[in-house]
Amino acid sequence: MSRPQSPLPAESSINLLLHHVGSMDARLIGLSVERHWKKSVQLVSELPNAQVALLDCDRPGVEDALAQLASFPRIGVVCYAFQPKDHAPRMANCLVLGKPLNLETLPNILLKTAEEASRAIALPSSRHTISTAPLSQPGPDAPQESLGQRMGTEDEHDLCGNGEDIALQAGGSIPERIYFPPSQYLIGHLHQAVDMAVQSGRPHVVSGLPRLIGVQPKPAPTCVTAFRDNQLRPISMTQLPESIARIVPAAILTETTGVETIFNAEDLLWNLATWASRGRLPEGTNPHAGVRLRAWPNFSRIFVTPHALRIVAFWTANIASPVEVARRLAIPQRYVFSIYSSARFSGLLDASIAPVVQTDVATAEGTPNKESSPQKPSILSRILRKLLHAI
Repeated sequence: MSRPQSPLPAESSINLLLHHVGSMDARLIGLSVERHWKKSVQLVSELPNAQVALLDCDRPGVEDALAQLASFPRIGVVCYAFQPKDHAPRMANCLVLGKPLNLETLPNILLKTAEEASRAIALPSSRHTISTAPLSQPGPDAPQESLGQRMGTEDEHDLCGNGEDIALQAGGSIPERIYFPPSQYLIGHLHQAVDMAVQSGRPHVVSGLPRLIGVQPKPAPTCVTAFRDNQLRPISMTQLPESIARIVPAAILTETTGVETIFNAEDLLWNLATWASRGRLPEGTNPHAGVRLRAWPNFSRIFVTPHALRIVAFWTANIASPVEVARRLAIPQRYVFSIYSSARFSGLLDASIAPVVQTDVATAEGTPNKESSPQKPSILSRILRKLLHAI
């Protein structure tokens, strides 16, 4: 994760309005403000009090949101999208950042935008406008829209994003937008802690966060923490600098507040990976390589993403790549990428398998296979035969 080039002045305070963002993004930014930006950023709820407004270009209704800002030329506008280049031509004098937002550099960007807006207040007509010209329409021979371009609900966007599908055929360049760096999220730290605890047989603790997360390797890997789900989710979706989270061995895990919750490590790793990936794959993953799930996850204990049951049912019975699974089920690839990431970190993904060659007992002509050994009678049939002969 890149660091801010220069620290934000202590005396600077920006009134930020989350004007058109998703509920999960609002929680993440609110958490960052509460923990790190109290002296530099203040969240406001009304346009007249705002200095900078933040908008998600990928959410429906961004045109109406920008139209509301036209009456407030002194408010700077910062937009963000999965593909900023597609939106930048339509946004007049509005900065468009990429997703996911870099929360370390965002305060400086907000400050710079506020300063530029105050200098450009004399030219309000050139700001907060969006082109009304329609986007280029595909010709009659243009390829059909990919499944990844289909609009989903806000909850689906929060869970799996809205990234477009990649090419079905292997061999071409794979866009970087489909990947995320696990080492910069909580899932990477906790997964490493679980591995270290299992290999050493000793408890380990992830420290540096507002609350500890302990890992007990025996008799089965479990995690103990005072974090609740509504706290773990925003932290899991936030990029963590390497200097924040630390993994240390512990002699014994003891309760300190009496409100700790014990999680099965497999279930907690699944959830953290789901929240961190947001429909992306871990760095270094080949989306065209065939894999299979070892077993079903415990759906009564995990956070269920769209189409999760269909994906797991198909993937536990078939060897297929993430791209192939999405094609066979006719769903956007981002939903399959989410399951892949969760299964990989929870230990349910089998990526070292070879294609299974099925052998028929009978030949193509219907005659029995001579090389096949005769089937042995089951133990129940043998017991029944002994009882009959004993009468």
